Amino acid sequence: MTRGRSLAFTFLAVSLTCELSLTAPALAAGAGPPGITFGETQLPAEAPSGPTDFWTRSNLLGDMFGLKPLIQPYGLQLNITETSEILGNPTGGIRQGAIYEGVTDLNLGWDLRTFFDWRGVFFARAYQIHGRGLSQNDLDNLNTASGLEADRTTRLFELWYEQHVGDWLRVRVGEQSAGQEFIISSTAKMFVNGTFGWPTLPSTDLPSGGPGYPLGTPAIRFRIDAGDSLTFFAGLFDGNPTGAPLGTPDPQRFDLSGTAFRVNDGALVLFETRYNPDNSSKNGTYRLGAWFNSDKFPSQNLASNGVPLPSPLSNGMARLLDNDYSVYGIIDQPLFPSPDKDDDSGFIAFGRLMGAPGDRNLVDLYFDTGLAYKGPFGRKADTVGIAFGLAHVSASAQALDQAIATFTDQPYPVRSQEAVLELTYQYLITPWWQLQPDFQYIANIGGGILNSNQPGRKIGNAAVLGLRTLFTF
Repeated sequence: MTRGRSLAFTFLAVSLTCELSLTAPALAAGAGPPGITFGETQLPAEAPSGPTDFWTRSNLLGDMFGLKPLIQPYGLQLNITETSEILGNPTGGIRQGAIYEGVTDLNLGWDLRTFFDWRGVFFARAYQIHGRGLSQNDLDNLNTASGLEADRTTRLFELWYEQHVGDWLRVRVGEQSAGQEFIISSTAKMFVNGTFGWPTLPSTDLPSGGPGYPLGTPAIRFRIDAGDSLTFFAGLFDGNPTGAPLGTPDPQRFDLSGTAFRVNDGALVLFETRYNPDNSSKNGTYRLGAWFNSDKFPSQNLASNGVPLPSPLSNGMARLLDNDYSVYGIIDQPLFPSPDKDDDSGFIAFGRLMGAPGDRNLVDLYFDTGLAYKGPFGRKADTVGIAFGLAHVSASAQALDQAIATFTDQPYPVRSQEAVLELTYQYLITPWWQLQPDFQYIANIGGGILNSNQPGRKIGNAAVLGLRTLFTF
């Protein structure tokens, strides 16, 4: 989800008009719920049955009234989670307020190896999204305050089949989300702010925000295991998950059910190399990747006749540029790990850096970093973390702001960058119930944009307080 000002709105603010919105859509892809996932590429092992005591079993409903033992012999695994949260900004933003939002996550996996001795897996996943988002309603920022924030709806998220070929190749075909495997830090996913999942750069720059939560799209993905330490990923996705025109304020509404299955919007190609020495959680994981989109992208500041868009000589239509791309690197690095192979407590640091061409993108540079500690206060299942993210507004978008000030002869802010700092704590009450108090501070909102409720003034820096809860049924 993104919070760039569209040119149409900007020009209205200065009594100009433009036919095409050039910044990112107001609602795009985010991080998604942190509940049970399907693993990176294969069906996870069923959680051990363990004690049957209500407070110590792995999920709230136990064996789901006998359903799980009934389907497990056939390789079927059913998971249901509910992630809900309350977020509020007592200071800053367009206005002060508080919201509730949540996601019910229902997913079903079928491992054909279990009953048919066939090395294939089917997987289906759907979301029921409820509540409303703080960024959309009260902040208008780039780094979306929550990875849950999305349009209220019930939608299909994933529906795919994966075939194992030997011990080195896995091919996945069907409705997929790139945000489940590409451009993701395994450590950063614990944080509430959406940018620490599917980052602000792709969610701002790609059509409809790209194939990240809550959007999936038809795709084919290849995984090559080159050894215990080295893995290659490649994916071909539809270039626009919803088909919404560039600049649409709410592209999710073009496909609220997630069943459009679009295949005619150009191509989004992603590559990622992943290196984890000895395939061990005690060692760091290093990712290097890139994406390429074959669509046409509007210039951030020039009209098709070559003059600045706000100029009286402009024809009001943005110059269209061929293709878009980005390169990125990610590090997840354990610090001072325990020599005990069964002890995963300790510090893990992460960092991500990515860039994209500035002439066609609102955000041309993104960086985040943070530190998590598992096992604070002797509680081995808890995790505390601090993270920082920075989205830089491109020079071309800044040139647009400068041109608006020049041609209107009025003071007008030049956007620069938006930063977010987050401190969070995941507290496990029972194996099936987690609480997560959270604090965020979002600075220079939108890169430094005007407050629509207070003419002539920028949106104030926002402090965000929140509490997230996760139930595993």
